[in-house]
Amino acid sequence: MATVLRSRCAFARLFAGKTGQILNNSIDLGIKSAPESLSATSVTRHYSSYSKSPFADKITEQYNYEIVKNPPEWTYVERLLPFETIPQVKPKDSYPSGWVPPKEEASNHPYFMRRTKNHEVPIYLNLYDRGQRKITKLKRIEGDIWSMNDEIKSLLEKKANKYVETRVHELGTFIEVKGDYVNELKEWALSKGF
Repeated sequence: MATVLRSRCAFARLFAGKTGQILNNSIDLGIKSAPESLSATSVTRHYSSYSKSPFADKITEQYNYEIVKNPPEWTYVERLLPFETIPQVKPKDSYPSGWVPPKEEASNHPYFMRRTKNHEVPIYLNLYDRGQRKITKLKRIEGDIWSMNDEIKSLLEKKANKYVETRVHELGTFIEVKGDYVNELKEWALSKGF
C-alpha cells in the first residue's frame, strides 16, 4: 500500500480539501488503513469542462451566403497573396536599390556562383560564440572550387595584409573564410559577373 510522506503531501492536501483523507496517507493522519476506507463507493466529483459549462451552447444561427466564382473583389485579395515563384527581374539600366543583375561574362570562368531564388549573391556572415567568432560563407559554387578558393585567398590577403584562413567543402559546394569579409567578397563577386 502506497503512503504519501509528509514532505510530499502538500499537493495532495490541496485536492483533498476537508475530507480528511489524503491519498490513503496513514502516516500523515495517524489513521489505520482499513479495507472499508478503500471502497469505490466514494462520491465522484465532476470537474468542469468546456462542453458542460453554461456558457457553451451550440450555435443555431445560420448565415446566408452565396458562393460566387471570380468576384470583382478578388483582384484586391490577389495582390496581397505571396508569389508562388519569384518573378524574373525586368532589365533596366540601373536599379534604385543598387542591385546588379548577373552578367554573361560570368560563364567564362572555370567556376561559377549561382544566385539565390531572390536573385541575390549567396555570401553570408555567420556569427558564433556570441559574436566573437565570425565566418564568411560563400555558397552555391559550381565548377573548380579550388581555383576559386585560391583567388579569394590571394585577394583577401592583399587587402587585409595578413594570412587568411579558408575552408573548402566540395560536397556542400561552399567556402568558409575566417573573419568578416562579406563586403569585399560581394564586390569581388559582382566584378566577376556572378
